[in-house]
Amino acid sequence: MKKIPILFFLTFCTISASAQVFTGMSEIDKSKKEGVYTFVNTQEKYAKASWKAYLSKFGKVIEGKNGSYASSDIKISSISDNPLIVVSKVSEENKKVKLFISIATASDEFIQTGHAKLSEASTWIEDFIKIVDLEEGVRVEENKLTELISAQAKNTKQAERLLRELDSNQRQINNLEERLKEAKIEKEKILTNQVQNKLDQKSKEDEIAVQKTAVDAAKQKIK
Repeated sequence: MKKIPILFFLTFCTISASAQVFTGMSEIDKSKKEGVYTFVNTQEKYAKASWKAYLSKFGKVIEGKNGSYASSDIKISSISDNPLIVVSKVSEENKKVKLFISIATASDEFIQTGHAKLSEASTWIEDFIKIVDLEEGVRVEENKLTELISAQAKNTKQAERLLRELDSNQRQINNLEERLKEAKIEKEKILTNQVQNKLDQKSKEDEIAVQKTAVDAAKQKIK
């Protein structure tokens, strides 16, 4: 008796270990539907676009509200030779993107646990998941490329800024060197003037001494 619940759980919960496809029920456009579901490793907006594109390969798709899609004449040869009614929904639950699909093979007959076409439906969903994974891989690489291009653009701007700073610094050095030359010339002028000033002072001292002698001589004549 204990083996029955375990077998039922395994059949009900995991159809495909690789794709993790489950059976269950979900509400689509206020109507409870039986079917299968899986979780998609991408953002909700990407999952919606990819799922619609995937469905469109098999027939006309009518997009509803809140991520729902309806197809009344889908032809999936791997599942059935007859047209199928497929109602699906892409939504986010607990930070995971969920894809629920209700596939009607006949009136009131849906692919779920125990259905003869459950394995084929699971494989069909797996094919979609592979596509999503590949698309997500492209997005990851594109994001890396964008980040590298952005980093390179920053490096280029920094290089241009450093070049401007270096040019400005060189102009400052040139200005300082020019001012230094002018200062050295000015210093030479000052030193020359200083030497001349000392000579002038000595000359005046000599003239003063001579003049003092002349004054003393003039005073002696008065006595």
